[in-house]
Amino acid sequence: VFDMAGTTLQIGGLIPVALKEGFLEEGIELTDEEIRSIRGLSKIEAIRNLLEKHLGNPTEDLIQKIHKDFLQKLEMMFDREEVRLIPGAEETFNWLKAKNLLIALNTGFERKYALMILERVGWSDIADTLVCGDEVSEGRPAPDLILESMKRLDCRNPSRVAAVGDTQSDLNAAAEAKVGLAVGVLTGAHSDDQLKLCPHHLIIPGVGDLPKYLS
Repeated sequence: VFDMAGTTLQIGGLIPVALKEGFLEEGIELTDEEIRSIRGLSKIEAIRNLLEKHLGNPTEDLIQKIHKDFLQKLEMMFDREEVRLIPGAEETFNWLKAKNLLIALNTGFERKYALMILERVGWSDIADTLVCGDEVSEGRPAPDLILESMKRLDCRNPSRVAAVGDTQSDLNAAAEAKVGLAVGVLTGAHSDDQLKLCPHHLIIPGVGDLPKYLS
């Protein structure tokens, strides 16, 4: 089970920029540290957490408005900015497929945006299943994305599952799902020291290093 942004795909600074712009329209200026603190959370939960910090008790209408503005800005940025594969990601997926291992992609994005991203890099059919933030009850750090992936792939034993991500929320979700192998990668939002604060089995430089560890 692989996270997308920061783990298998480089989306650069698009998400922080779109989020900052969405909040700025409501008169709220976010710091880089605030952005880092919510990386890996579902986008709705991230917006909710940030608004609670600044406003105390935000209305649901405001949360939804900023979320809508954020997605619109992100979609416009996707049209003009490059989305790239993390080095070694495609080779790792090919290695897994050669060993008849199933691949799931997880993301906090809604399916519409996830498909748009995957199409940009020619990955529309790369995974056996794709589970998106609008298809589960709770986003990370809840385990729902991983559990739904297992359900769709008819995998009943979490000890037979590896989950790979670049954020603390990814690793915490893996722990909640009780996967057999929780792997942090250093190509995204959180550092080695930050990831090591969470339950994990491996911290590796990037997804391209996964085959040698699994071997």
